[in-house]
Amino acid sequence: MAEPKPVKIKQMRVFILFNLDRLYPSPLQVGSLYNVLVGFDEGYDIDLLAKDLAYLKEKGYVRYVDEAIGGADGFRNKYIKLTAEGKEIADRTQTDKALEI
Repeated sequence: MAEPKPVKIKQMRVFILFNLDRLYPSPLQVGSLYNVLVGFDEGYDIDLLAKDLAYLKEKGYVRYVDEAIGGADGFRNKYIKLTAEGKEIADRTQTDKALEI
């Protein structure tokens, strides 16, 4: 698998935030989010999603809601949602230069 270009990485991370924003404040199962992203870019890999979600989590924009109860039985079965900071980025009331295209 070829490494994605920086613009594509940013685009997918913003797309993740926007999709989670559509359901806010409810969480979304990672597998369902992956299905949406693959519909947008059929070359998008589950490993890239794991990296993108790890990055967004470290930035404080998303969190796994099932971690408080021990987590799900696999990555695709985890539930993720926007944090308040992530909502501000998705709504574009705040900016993050690392996500600007």
